[in-house]
Amino acid sequence: MDKRLNSISMKVFILAGVLVLTAFTIAVQAQNSGNLYYLIKKKDIDNDKFKIIYKAPDGLIQPIRICYEKLKAEGLSLQDGIAVFHFEKINSSFYDTIPDCISNNTPLGQFEIDIAKRKIGDKNTVAKLPFRAWSWNITLIPYRVRFAQNSYPVYAEASADALAVSAMYGYTVGYAKINHESITHYHTTFGPFVGLTSADLNIETVTIPSKLTRDQSNVAITYGLSAIFGRDNFGISLSLGFDMSIGKNSDIWIYQNKPWFGIGISSGLGIF
Repeated sequence: MDKRLNSISMKVFILAGVLVLTAFTIAVQAQNSGNLYYLIKKKDIDNDKFKIIYKAPDGLIQPIRICYEKLKAEGLSLQDGIAVFHFEKINSSFYDTIPDCISNNTPLGQFEIDIAKRKIGDKNTVAKLPFRAWSWNITLIPYRVRFAQNSYPVYAEASADALAVSAMYGYTVGYAKINHESITHYHTTFGPFVGLTSADLNIETVTIPSKLTRDQSNVAITYGLSAIFGRDNFGISLSLGFDMSIGKNSDIWIYQNKPWFGIGISSGLGIF
């Protein structure tokens, strides 16, 4: 009976953690999208990897060129099959006096990536833009491998009770694949994570079995480093983590602050 109540309490605690992380997700979505920027490189334009169209405030197309080696862009989206974006403020005034160079003096208009199909038989035009971001992610880790400890062999966990729920903040690198139908982001994120999980204590997973009067589950803080490989807002995570039990008899748990390897799924919290 005590074990059942302990298990129910653990599940309630984990559920509460999930609800907190959900609220956290909503709060950071705008921050994530605000941290994302694309790189428009002069060499890509010069090598005809894609073309940029500039429509002045009066709607007319004007000749323009990239004179800096690279510029930061944001707000990339599709509008009726047209990829539009705008440039961030440039931290230089070197080309401000050259009319056809993109600079801080360029009048606000509409910048487009030329991916439009002009005839039915035209092939899809695809442009690739590298991007960077600092981003928050939520990760669920249902599968973990714990290394041998205290004569107990390597142990794999894959159950709901062993689920780890964590928040991660990391540096994201990737590229956007753009055509007239969609914008797809492929990316990798590296960074630390922290979250909640459970620690199962029984006679096999403690150093002093005589101190354990019954099997028990403690709340544990999970932390470590993760790499996420994703497409748009979802990805697969590979993690090297540690668990710190914070309940009774935590000091005799053989996995206390010991490393594990985990595989999970991740969400980028609306960054794209």
